[in-house]
Amino acid sequence: MTLGPEQVLEIGCALYWAAAMALLIVSVVATIVQPWVCARRATRQDQPPVSVVLPVKLVEAGFESAQESVFEQEYPCFEALASCDDGQSPAAKKMREIFARHPQIPSRFLVSTAKFAKSPKVDNLFAPFTEAKNDVIFMKDSNVVLEKGALVEHLRQLTDDVGLVCAIPYAAGPENLAAHIEAAIMNGPHARMLFLAAAFGQGFGVGKIMLFRRSDFLRAGGFGAIAHTVGEDNAMAKAVRRIGLRSIFSHLPVRQELGRRNLRDVYHRQLRWSVIRREDELFSFVLEPICQALPAFAAAAAAAPVLGQPPLVCAALTAAAWFSLETMLSFIKGWRLSWAAPAVFLLREGVMFAVWLHAWTTSRVVWAKDALDARAAVSSPLARPTAKKEG
Repeated sequence: MTLGPEQVLEIGCALYWAAAMALLIVSVVATIVQPWVCARRATRQDQPPVSVVLPVKLVEAGFESAQESVFEQEYPCFEALASCDDGQSPAAKKMREIFARHPQIPSRFLVSTAKFAKSPKVDNLFAPFTEAKNDVIFMKDSNVVLEKGALVEHLRQLTDDVGLVCAIPYAAGPENLAAHIEAAIMNGPHARMLFLAAAFGQGFGVGKIMLFRRSDFLRAGGFGAIAHTVGEDNAMAKAVRRIGLRSIFSHLPVRQELGRRNLRDVYHRQLRWSVIRREDELFSFVLEPICQALPAFAAAAAAAPVLGQPPLVCAALTAAAWFSLETMLSFIKGWRLSWAAPAVFLLREGVMFAVWLHAWTTSRVVWAKDALDARAAVSSPLARPTAKKEG
């Protein structure tokens, strides 16, 4: 029997729907078991001296508690280095206050004048990566909180065959609708795909925390290997793989406090990450909609004749199953949901699909309020960066 175009489309949509639902179920299971699976691979026992690097730019929600969490670590020997391109900014002043409250921890503030990379974050990291006293470097973004004992636990993953350890971020403390939407994105498809990769021993550059040896970083090309892209974290993961080392995710996730968010900022932040993925990982970027619920709803409706139900029923049942599985996962992981979770779920899907479509058409991204071109050329020679030390 020859199939007509409509039947071919219906069967194709049914196969897409089945693949999307299977991926959803597998990724939910992987998210639940990943901490146990990855903890079994954490075999390092020694605790070498560590340089904790804290790049700062803006004072966002939870800034102070996130930075204070570094000084709550029970680790035998570490120093803290903060860096900023403006030594008089509110973030710089707040960082100095935090350092002053913990005189028992060796700490330094560096003002970086580096202007050689696409990413302002890379410019900011030049000074502390260069000035750190220790070979082992632990970089932490200013909006993530370290649980007590996290430094010890993450370091267990930095074995001889590992060049970069990152942690999967999860959102906490959303206080308005935009923040709940961003939390639903972070704790939804983004987290599930990262936990799935981690459960199978795969790692990518996710720059909320990065743990590595400076000697490996330099052997992998140093700043020359990460200066060409806004996605410096993924570039670093690729660089260490080129010298035969693995990039992995830790068994501990890292908490990001959201507080109140502006929906425009949420959209542009998601767009920046999506454009970076398009630039750096085109194949996975093309496949991203299969991780999203909205295309699965449409596929279920289009495949209704094959599934033997009315289109609206197929779409509604898919939505109910998807939302129920994600809700169950949130309860198991202890991730906060609001009473408006069903509406947030639908709004999230609209935002994510709009971002994915938009990412095909632009290379303009926003990073810490600044507009950047993700494909811009390196602006100046690598030899020009300098740093000014304070204290």
